[in-house]
Amino acid sequence: MGKKCLNPDCGWDGNDPEWEFCGHCGSELIGIAEPPGPSLKHVEVSVPSQMAEPPVAQFVKPEPSPPLAPPVPAIKAKLVIKNTGRVGHEFPITKDSVNIGRWDADSGAFPEIDLSQDDPGSHVSRKHARIFFKDDNYFIEDLGSTNGTFVNKGPRLAAGVPQELQSGDEIVVGRTFLSFLTP
Repeated sequence: MGKKCLNPDCGWDGNDPEWEFCGHCGSELIGIAEPPGPSLKHVEVSVPSQMAEPPVAQFVKPEPSPPLAPPVPAIKAKLVIKNTGRVGHEFPITKDSVNIGRWDADSGAFPEIDLSQDDPGSHVSRKHARIFFKDDNYFIEDLGSTNGTFVNKGPRLAAGVPQELQSGDEIVVGRTFLSFLTP
């Protein structure tokens, strides 16, 4: 009996003491001393059939988590078109302040509520009105529009003077009628 290979996949003990490499698998044997005493070549262990084999530890590399989707902003309120363009179309209000108007890159007008498709006669100004949330209430103010902003068929709003809104109020910007609704 010779040096035993310490390679866990081999374990062959037929190597001559002067060999530097395992004659079975080729693993390096330098520095491996012969085990003292008799070597156990083969040991049979009888295991009763009722006993299960002990569990083998398995290391599994966890799958990377998918990137988190950006949070969906909560809808705080909405405007619904009542009479022109896309009747029934909803504009969710997800920020504390949103502008109403017509999108126009040349003038730098990029309103969150763009009524370009719903205002065929261009009665809505590019920067027409603003709805904002303050002190647990919603307000609307005209931004100096040409054709005015009206709430519940009342008088034209003065530019820059906020008017409090209630769920169900009707807002008219230019000639477009909108319903203001809160959850």
